[in-house]
Amino acid sequence: MDNRKDIQGSLFRPPSTLLRGPPCYEPHTPWGPALALLATFLIVAASVGIAAGLVIWLGTATDGPVELPGRGLARGEASAAMRIFAVWQISVVVLVVLAATRGGVRRVLALHPVPGGWRTMVLAVVLLWVLQLAFTAFQHIVIRHDITVDLRVFYELIRGPDWLLTAAVIGLGAAFSEELLFRGFLQSALARTSLGYWGAAAITTGLWTALHIGYSAVGIIDVFLMGLFFSWLLWRTGSLWVTIFCHALYNSLIVLVLRFVDLPAPG
Repeated sequence: MDNRKDIQGSLFRPPSTLLRGPPCYEPHTPWGPALALLATFLIVAASVGIAAGLVIWLGTATDGPVELPGRGLARGEASAAMRIFAVWQISVVVLVVLAATRGGVRRVLALHPVPGGWRTMVLAVVLLWVLQLAFTAFQHIVIRHDITVDLRVFYELIRGPDWLLTAAVIGLGAAFSEELLFRGFLQSALARTSLGYWGAAAITTGLWTALHIGYSAVGIIDVFLMGLFFSWLLWRTGSLWVTIFCHALYNSLIVLVLRFVDLPAPG
């Protein structure tokens, strides 16, 4: 009878570690903070160099310059730009994995199984959308900010013929490359210092937010808050898979909305 009660208790206790119990994250990396910061910048620089080489090659192959995504790009230019971003993202992922082999890729990047499995994932997604809906309402009601202003840059790309490539780059490529580099590789090294986890999270989130330069001020704040939320998910679960999944789902749903819902004219 006692054993049966123990089994029933284990079956019906809350499976998620997001809201109960101690945080699960533990940094495991042989990289010191200074070397990890240097390696992060070198990974970004090397990936930019590889992408820039592709820009030069495409410009030579097409007898004209190839611009990065922005307003007013022709369809061919937008398609080429998405391929360039894809190369940048792939380069980042490969270089991060190579850097993490010193110490073990899974341990260094916190690619551990998710405690609670799919239930934890579902709860993480629910919390993500509650946070985002609350901030969106704050933008619209209190700040009276045009919530579509930072989406218009991607609107033409997602409505183009190569929208599946754009969806892959924005939805999957961004999530994998950015999470592995910042909250996986760099944050693990900084979290072992006197900064502690949240000091490290603030720095890595700030650097991650800098990748989104060009957004409006409100958009930058939104990105920073979302980065802190992703860091909280990692802290609670100890698994980077949770942040990768939420990041990819969030970006992918934005792509789908822009693909099938017309944005209102700028006010």
